[in-house]
Amino acid sequence: MNIVSDFKFELNKNKIITSVQSYCETPPFKTLSEMYDNLLPLVREYSKPMGIFKLDKKTEDLNLDLLENCKFILYCAVTLGKSSSEKIDDLFNQGKFFEAILFDSMTSSYLFDVSSQLFREICEKAHDIGLGLTRKIAPGDGEIGLEYQKEIVNKLQCKNVLNLSISNGCLLSPSKSMSYVYGADESLILNQQKDHSCDTCFNTTCSMRNTSESNEDSCIKKIGCA
Repeated sequence: MNIVSDFKFELNKNKIITSVQSYCETPPFKTLSEMYDNLLPLVREYSKPMGIFKLDKKTEDLNLDLLENCKFILYCAVTLGKSSSEKIDDLFNQGKFFEAILFDSMTSSYLFDVSSQLFREICEKAHDIGLGLTRKIAPGDGEIGLEYQKEIVNKLQCKNVLNLSISNGCLLSPSKSMSYVYGADESLILNQQKDHSCDTCFNTTCSMRNTSESNEDSCIKKIGCA
């Protein structure tokens, strides 16, 4: 079991504001920009990122073509903790609708970035033991059902380590959390340059979706990730 908590705090302001503007009617960019600047220290304060990953033998319940040649599964989860989710609810309760929407988008973006930072750590570990990785496979994104989150949470003992649990509807709590897997095998010599590409993701309704990625950005290379 590997636990990581030393994540950098990095956000893309323009991308986040553009994302918010794309799915609801909002104040002008300048107003959102001022809100963003005011919320940024709060996002940092209320986000307590942690990640965890574990390598295990592949089980028969993951019968995917992508994993056909994999002997192992790398189980992963990341979370920002409950404080960030509670702050979103607090902003809504105060009637600060656009601040809440923007805070929600900022924390979602940070969660994705935390996942990418964890991926770099995973790459180093996999490279050290001679394993290649498939791309990320996330429950509910179209390849495996949302209910598989329960298997990941149990495998990683997330309740004890991350204070992360799962509801009867197979949703993670706190809400600013993600669970996912990679296939791993010594026969895999290629891996994506980054752990996720929106161009190949099945979840077309994701609010953080970026369809402007170039083929160069999503190209494959040997697992030696920098």
